[in-house]
Formats: sequence, C-alpha cells, structure tokens
Amino acid sequence: MQYETKVEPWKHQLTALEKMRGKEAFALLMAMRTGKTKVTCDDFGRLELTGKCQDLLVIAPAGVYRTWETAFETHLSTDLQERIVIYTWSASQNGTTATNLLEKFLAIRDRPRALLVNIEALSGVERARTLCKTFLGQRRSMAVIDESTSIKSPTAQRAKFAVNFLAPLAEYRRILSGLPTPRSPLDLYQQFAYLDPRILGFGSYFGFRNRYAVIKRAPFGPNQRMVPIVVGYRDVDKLWAKLQPHAFRVNLEDCYDLPPKMYSFRTVELTPEQQRAYADMRHFSTTELGKGDFVTATQVIVQLLRLHQILCGHVGTEDGRTIEIPEKRTETLLDLLEEHDGKAIIWCSYDLDVRKVSEAIAKHFKTKVARFWGGNRNSREDEEKMFLTDPDCRHIVATAAAGGRGRTWTVADLVVYYSNSPDLEHRSQSEERAQGVDKVKSVAYVDLIARGTVDERMIKALRQKISMASTITGDNYKEWLI
Repeated sequence: MQYETKVEPWKHQLTALEKMRGKEAFALLMAMRTGKTKVTCDDFGRLELTGKCQDLLVIAPAGVYRTWETAFETHLSTDLQERIVIYTWSASQNGTTATNLLEKFLAIRDRPRALLVNIEALSGVERARTLCKTFLGQRRSMAVIDESTSIKSPTAQRAKFAVNFLAPLAEYRRILSGLPTPRSPLDLYQQFAYLDPRILGFGSYFGFRNRYAVIKRAPFGPNQRMVPIVVGYRDVDKLWAKLQPHAFRVNLEDCYDLPPKMYSFRTVELTPEQQRAYADMRHFSTTELGKGDFVTATQVIVQLLRLHQILCGHVGTEDGRTIEIPEKRTETLLDLLEEHDGKAIIWCSYDLDVRKVSEAIAKHFKTKVARFWGGNRNSREDEEKMFLTDPDCRHIVATAAAGGRGRTWTVADLVVYYSNSPDLEHRSQSEERAQGVDKVKSVAYVDLIARGTVDERMIKALRQKISMASTITGDNYKEWLI
C-alpha cells in the first residue's frame, strides 16, 4: 500500500523540465522525493544530447554530494551512463596515483564528464577551488548547487567564491533546494545572485535588504553606535512573483495525500545538579544581556544554547573544557526506544551527545548502532548502509548538520529528537529523512523535553516552522530565557 497519489510526480517533473527549457539560470525549489535530482539529470542529458553542454559540476554538502553517484546510475539514460566519466573530489586524495587520475580526468575531451565536490571544500581548500575553476573553464558546462541554502550567507567565503568565480564560468546554472528560505526571505539573495543577479535586480545584498526588509536603527555596544536591525519584511509576495519565471516549486503534499505526522513529547526530569547549573546560568544570561541597551537575536541564541547544553548534561567552561553533568535524558531515551520494535532515527545537536547516546544504546540493547556525523566522515556511508539493510541495526544516531539533508532513511518510523538545534532548516530537513511515498503508516516524532525550560520555547518554535532568529528581538529576549 502507498499513499494515494494526487498528481503523479513525473508530471511535475515534466513541468519543471519544460519551464526551464532554454534557460541558462533556473531554481528547482522542489521538496525531497519530488524528483529534483532526476529533473537535473534529465536537463543535463537533454543539453548534452544537443551539443549545448558537455560537462556537469555538482556542488553539495558533505553529507549529500556522494549520493549523486547513485543518482547518475538511477536517472541518467543508458547511453549517457555508458559515456560519462565521473570524478568525486576527496580532500584525502593527495598522492601521486590520485594526481594522475585527476589529470587524466581533466584531459578527457571526447566524452561527457561529471565532477562532484562538497561545498565545504570551497570555503578555503585551494586545490578544490582550482579544480572547479579549471573544470568549468575547459568546455561548455552546467554548474549545480544542491541544497543551495549552503550559500545563502553573502559573507561566507564559499558563497562569494561560487558567485564571483564559478557562476561566470558556467553556461548553465542551477540551484536545488526544498527549503530556500530557512531563516528569512533575505536568504534568497545570494542563491539567486549565483544564478543571475538580474533576476532580483539588485547589485548588492544591502540594496536587496533595504527593499524587502523592515529595518530600524538602534544603539549597540559600549560606544552606542547606531546599527541597522531587521525587524520584519515587506512585499514578500512581489518578491516571489519576480522569481516565478526562473523557478519551479512543488511540495511532497502536492503529489501525495500524506498521512499526518504524529508528534508527541517525552518529559525529561532534571537532576539536582542540572537544576542548580540551569538556575545559575539563567541568572548569568539574563544579567549579561541586561547590560546592553540593545540585544540581538544572535546574543540571545548564544545564551539559549548555554542553557540547552545544561539540559543535555554538559556545560563549557571559560578555558574551553567541557564538564559533564548527571542527566536523565539518556535514560528517558532508552525507555522510549524500549517501547519501539522497529527502526529509529535519533537526532542530536552536539557531538558529545552522539558519542554518549550511541554508546548507551549499544550497551543497553547489545546491538549495532549506526552513526552519521562529522566525527565519522570516513565510515558513515558504510554505517548508513548497515542501518538501511541490516535487521540487527535498529538505530542510527546523527546530527542534522551532517545527515539532515539528502538522505533517505525511510526504514525508520520513529524519529526522536534527543536535542534540537535552533536552526529551522536543520529541523525541517531532518524531519523529512523518514518520510517516503512507499510507507504504510505515519512516522512518529518525539521530542525529549525538560518542562519549564528553553526546551519548550525552542521546540514550539521549530514545530510551528518559526525561525527563532527572526522572532527574537531586543524587546522580548526575557521571554525566551524561561
């Protein structure tokens, strides 16, 4: 049994293909499992077949870019699969053999080529930057940025490099994202600047911000200098209308009648040590924020994270050490998992929690536990495969930063948030990993929550798809420090 189909996904995919036919710049704002990867492969295949494009560069987050190898096997035509040569960048490939392989790849001229690079490498790895520029400069090419919110910050080095150096070299440019505005409409600027600055019609981020953001100036810092603060947005409907000719958007619910997600809480009791540490930190945070005449969302979120870490059982010291505090959150998680006989995803927002939780699950259930986080880059693909295929591996513990995008973990029907990050994109993307059109029952989402703490405010905002960064102001910061 599958979800009832509203409109066959392939019809949306055909619409997207036709809408971007002949366009040098286009945005596929398609939710996961609606086919944006397939549309991209079909688009490149069409251009390659007609001689308009010979090479494809795909840039994606570290947890996503290697999945394109499988996507090519699935979605490229048989003819193109036989002819295309694929090279996947890896920072660890430094030896003579790797150098020779790369040189041979760059020397190919009689076959189409595809280069896969992780976006993090473009933040400062000169070899990766040079490779991308060399590749795009050799022949007519298409440059795709998957999960394009990875370049949403106008000040990020990788975003500036993509816009200033890569975009001018590619005849065709594509961005792919299911959630292009995780924080605010201003997230659109750099993504569309990569496609074509003429789409938005602004030569700078500040001009774009002044047009669509409501800004007030307020004194900030010890010198009381006046700084611009975004307090709202305007004419967002007109902004989206401007993008329509250059973008295609579809949600999963546009394709299927999905069963509702099942949300619930599991209350966590605080230990006496946590209660004391939380009260002290709350007092310190309120006092520290109260010293300034104006408080920014960033300042508040930093204080929230300090409080949140205590709820998870650890706190950082001024000299950079981490002190663990007795907690009952892990015990609560194990009790919850005892009640579930299927596979489960456990999301953690801190590396320390990934280690602690995975070790606790392995010890308690005496089974294999998969992990997917920044600390196991070399083994996480194999561990993911173990979770997907091995019946004895029932749990995967991951961070949303590493595994929250581009992964298909539909074997799980329980998703537990051991801890949340304040990033709305992390929450929205991670929730979708367990969703699939071939599933019979709803996915259960359980948040571990310490009542009467910042947990409540944070989880409420994330579940309602509210960006904390855009709702915290200098006037309401005390409401968040419960």
